[in-house]
Amino acid sequence: MTDETEQSESRETTGRVPAGRRKRSAARLAAVQALYEMELSGRSAEVVIAAMKERGVTDLQDEEDIPVDVKYFEGVVEGVSLNTDKLDRMVDECLGTGRNVARMEAVLRAIVRAGALELISRGDLDPPILISEYVHIGHAFFGGGEPGIVNGCLDKLSKTYREGELAEAAEEARVALLRETGADALMADTEADVVDDVDDDDGER
Repeated sequence: MTDETEQSESRETTGRVPAGRRKRSAARLAAVQALYEMELSGRSAEVVIAAMKERGVTDLQDEEDIPVDVKYFEGVVEGVSLNTDKLDRMVDECLGTGRNVARMEAVLRAIVRAGALELISRGDLDPPILISEYVHIGHAFFGGGEPGIVNGCLDKLSKTYREGELAEAAEEARVALLRETGADALMADTEADVVDDVDDDDGER
């Protein structure tokens, strides 16, 4: 990560969501926005989750509000909040020497953390589809190379924790993460749901 990626934290964080995006995809985007808000404002996960339960839709400037899968939103936000240090260590190992999550812009950091949580805690989801979801979110906020950073980071994380000699250790880490987070109950989902989300988006373009 170069200093060029350490951009001003004042970047607009409203993003854009293509028509037809399903509740699950909207929940991921809303979770990224909430994680960004929590970091900058110091608000707790409980506060932003309560606000989403009351609102129930995305809050996008100049965009139509989209219904959110609130339970899934809660799982991502709470999961990242409870396991930030562990997730950052895992991501830093994948980024390589001289790169780390702490030097990322706050929005990019939120995207990578949320994506890492799902990749590690959701062994039932297909990694390429999940990574595509978070790369799509990256494009909602950035017009430069940041989506490529999301793709490269999450792809390497997926290969590290899903394949090869580290698979067994990764599964132990995944189980521990789920147990501590409670994300297995909060994020009950099937791979088909995510496929439907991506297909719906493609059909609307």
